[in-house]
Amino acid sequence: MLNENDASPLYQQLTVQLRADIQNGKYRSGEKIPTELALSKIYKVSRATVRSALDQLAQEKLVTRKQGKGTFVATQKFNRNIAINTSFSEVCAANGKEPGARVLKCMIEPANAEDIRDLKLKEGDSVIVLERIRYASGVPVSVESSRMPEQFSFLLQENMNDASLIKVLKEKYSVVFYPGSKEIELAFATHEIAKYLGIRQGYPLISIASVSCDSTGRPIHRSQQLVVGDKFKFYI
Repeated sequence: MLNENDASPLYQQLTVQLRADIQNGKYRSGEKIPTELALSKIYKVSRATVRSALDQLAQEKLVTRKQGKGTFVATQKFNRNIAINTSFSEVCAANGKEPGARVLKCMIEPANAEDIRDLKLKEGDSVIVLERIRYASGVPVSVESSRMPEQFSFLLQENMNDASLIKVLKEKYSVVFYPGSKEIELAFATHEIAKYLGIRQGYPLISIASVSCDSTGRPIHRSQQLVVGDKFKFYI
């Protein structure tokens, strides 16, 4: 409850309370919060006080107000520096989110034309393929595919659910990825990808295709990340 004896105006107290509720996850990103009438009853204040508090939160870009629909928690975007090799887990940590992963595929496949070209393989070679859905605090935000030479077959024995590939390789096998090439372009969700990410088919995605090398400059990792377009903000 708000304190009428406090020197701070009630709308400011309510702003602080609602801001904390959003930051603590009581109201999640994209979720509709209670109506002005409901909030006025919960906190025993006038609707004008509630309106002032919501206006302040809207100015802070914590909520968006949609006429005829209500007030929604604004979608919080991930800030990611694409100039450096940063794991998804590190991006989540930097943005205050809990990283997660669910394995879709972890198997050996014949190398395709792109594998042969980018990983400097030969016709008939095989690759280790690891495909996963990546989660940020339980919300699916990316589908990630990693393709590596067959020397990485030890990954078939690893549990890569809720694990960082970069961390597993570095800490258990002393393998470090170094930046190679990176391509970023617009993509659209297929039916399959849309199901994995909980979005509609055709939803805009950002495709990040990269090749990483070992310490000698030899390419050892080819990856593609399909991230939900409105959840990330990239910078250099």
